[in-house]
Amino acid sequence: MKKQVVVLSDIHIGDNSPTCWYQSAIHDEYLITVLDAIADNAAAVRELVLLGDVVDMWTYPFDAVPPTFAEITAKNPAIFSQKGVLARVLDALDGAVTYIPGNHDMAVTEADVASITSPGGHRLRYARQFYNPAGDSRVLMTHGHEFTLFNAPDPATMWAPLPVGHFVTRSVATYWKSHLKPGQNVSDLKDQGYPNGIDVLSIIKHALKSLDVSLSDALIDGIAGKLGISESAPIRITEHQTTTLSGVKQAYKSLFSRWITENGGGENGLLVATKAAMADYDSSFMGWFAQREAFRRNADLVVLGHTHASVSKLRTSMVNYVNTGFMCPSSADMPGRFVSYATVSLDSPPVVKNMQAVRRGGGIAVNPFEAPSASILVEPCMDFSCYVRVDNSPNTKDLWCVGTEVGHGHFVELPRCIKAGSFSTLWLQDYPNLVPPHGSDATVTYRDDGGTVATFNFDCPTGIYPNSCSGGSGFQAKAGDGPWLPPGQVPSTGHPLFVRFSVTPGSVAGTFKGACGVNSFAVSATGGLNPGENVVLNGKTDLSDCMVANDDAKVFGIRLDKTSGVYEYCLRVDAQGPKGMLSGSMYLYFTDQSGDRYLLTVFDHARKMHTLQYNSCAPAIMKIEWSNTAK
Repeated sequence: MKKQVVVLSDIHIGDNSPTCWYQSAIHDEYLITVLDAIADNAAAVRELVLLGDVVDMWTYPFDAVPPTFAEITAKNPAIFSQKGVLARVLDALDGAVTYIPGNHDMAVTEADVASITSPGGHRLRYARQFYNPAGDSRVLMTHGHEFTLFNAPDPATMWAPLPVGHFVTRSVATYWKSHLKPGQNVSDLKDQGYPNGIDVLSIIKHALKSLDVSLSDALIDGIAGKLGISESAPIRITEHQTTTLSGVKQAYKSLFSRWITENGGGENGLLVATKAAMADYDSSFMGWFAQREAFRRNADLVVLGHTHASVSKLRTSMVNYVNTGFMCPSSADMPGRFVSYATVSLDSPPVVKNMQAVRRGGGIAVNPFEAPSASILVEPCMDFSCYVRVDNSPNTKDLWCVGTEVGHGHFVELPRCIKAGSFSTLWLQDYPNLVPPHGSDATVTYRDDGGTVATFNFDCPTGIYPNSCSGGSGFQAKAGDGPWLPPGQVPSTGHPLFVRFSVTPGSVAGTFKGACGVNSFAVSATGGLNPGENVVLNGKTDLSDCMVANDDAKVFGIRLDKTSGVYEYCLRVDAQGPKGMLSGSMYLYFTDQSGDRYLLTVFDHARKMHTLQYNSCAPAIMKIEWSNTAK
């Protein structure tokens, strides 16, 4: 079976105006070579995905109405006509070519895409964002502009979905129109399609110091000032619609504050909005957004474009991220920069290759290359997150989140429901720049429709404190890039913390098994007794028929809670001691996951709640003993 999916993005084919990044006289040779190679290798290629910014409707000066899809394709027959190379690929792949719009081509419609046909009767297919190639849900593809502050679709203005980035690009094109020499185009210049000398980072920092500052205002002011463009100059959007940079500033004034609100508000919303702004500045944090999207959609691999920077993998993560790069670098930048794309083999796990097309000898050669890796953070920051995967695949009932207790950090991803037969990933991230730093820790409780409760505890602290986790029906854990440890073991050091919890059918949280009667014991049948759980012994929460001692001493119930104060954990034991003055006491021993053992003595025959407080780096109770005598 054919497994290879080829992914091209950020080709930026325009109408060959001097301000267009893609110039057919320069770039056609590279693109045609790549597409011919795909057609020639059709026996192995399952699908070609065109992952956004295939055509370009943005790189035009203010006084030009941006061309339509039909106008662009008509100007580039070697690519788009029925005799063009794309038609050859359509027929070679039996129509398996899919177009997903990006930001520079967000106006492209399904009807536009379907207008590209082949002699064999195939049409280009259209798909929206978050696409699974060949129906494989493990692989998620989207252009990537959705995660960036200035280029994500904006529904809040009269030009929706155009974002403010459209007008920034038009401003740069306007500048170059008046500064290019006769016969020159922007591909003759260095760094086209890359940051254009605008210090966006200082704008962001200034805006963060005073949240009432409009980040869009600051951006437009900086662009206009840098390029020497009047904010009152008319900008043609359509034949019948114009605006100015002053109008643009007003329309996008609340952009940053809207991102904060839409992402939860407060400090958490501010963090997301800031990351989105930084992703536009230098592609940092694109790995963070890719990882978040993978967790949300249960994907193993996320493929993005947009940044014009190739990425081979995501470091220290449960998932992977690859970026296709850029297919029209300036001729002035080559060979230092080159045409790049990616392939994905739908193996288990999916295998990625970053590819390049470079001039070699008298022609263009296509070959793999080693692209840089990415992180979810910007160095020197460190990640003290807890990444928690809950496997509900063996079960027939959904798990619903019924309680959370966060000690430190904030949830980036906390699924409300973990579907039966599936898994979900929780992401608890530490707050940056805390003094002193704390890392992240939380307890989360899920319940199924039958009342079965599953509690999960996880802690990735900073400093001298050890990692810990407990809960579910069992778990495996690892830290950083270290190996997965045997079930039930926790790496004492290292970060971030990764945990894979299992939830076994019929397994109730806090379940113990043991022999009933005097002088006996019970051991955990799951992942121990965790905070927020009650002991279930041999299928019963009423322990009074099983956990007994002499002279009518008995235990009715046991619960473990997390508390505040000197002691972090508290066992609450509903029990009564032996009857009679000289009948002695009932002795209860609790052993936690670290092997520490705690004693509770019950003397009074009156039934009441007894408490046993303790501290532990692995607090889950794994064994309970009861006896007439102290051991």
